[in-house]
Amino acid sequence: MRARSSKLLALLLLAAVGLCSGQEAPAQDTPKPPEPLFVRVTVYPTVSLSRYDFNNDIDVTDIRIYVELRRGSQEGKSVADARISALAENLEYQTDHYEKRIILGKNSLPAEVEVEIAVKNQPVIREKFPLPSWLALTDPLPAVLESAKDLPIHWQFSRFTAPVDILAYDFKTGKALFRRNHVEETSSVVPAADVPASTIIRIRVIQSWFYKRFLGGEVYARGSEVNIIPWSQVFIRTK
Repeated sequence: MRARSSKLLALLLLAAVGLCSGQEAPAQDTPKPPEPLFVRVTVYPTVSLSRYDFNNDIDVTDIRIYVELRRGSQEGKSVADARISALAENLEYQTDHYEKRIILGKNSLPAEVEVEIAVKNQPVIREKFPLPSWLALTDPLPAVLESAKDLPIHWQFSRFTAPVDILAYDFKTGKALFRRNHVEETSSVVPAADVPASTIIRIRVIQSWFYKRFLGGEVYARGSEVNIIPWSQVFIRTK
């Protein structure tokens, strides 16, 4: 009886070994690459001779950075828990994008900006891009001016010149007083008839077209881009 039991046990062991040796190891899942991110960075190099009034925030230079971050495509879900920084400042999430206004020293304008984007379970993205030019109004300066007189406007670029759009409007009422688009010169004039008395006038010049760079690579969804739009403003009062 014991001999028969031993033989039966041996046969069972051989059968088990045969099954194990013929059985293939289960295939392991190949790690999926991280989902690409749609990234749109918009940078506004900004020169304000004054803000909100002729004697408020005189000569303030800043960079305003906005970053739109979505999963998969431009139509994807907004990523609200990323960590995004630029010029050593963290951007703040606002509804569907990140933004930050970074105050700069007038004599320390950066020639380039690096943006760092950290998203959970994704490689950290670092993009550095140049700021081709700064745009600054040079006239009028913040002041109380006579009304019913021509109001000259002058501006300059730090490097490359480009056409600008000009808008002057009554800051109290919102009424547009003067508008010109794609002005290729570096000066213009608001006619005296369009300069009202006893009000605040905001004058803004902004580059008509913007610098664009598309972002390529596996981490980016199609259409990811960087846009740079220089502009400048001044507020004056009229008597």
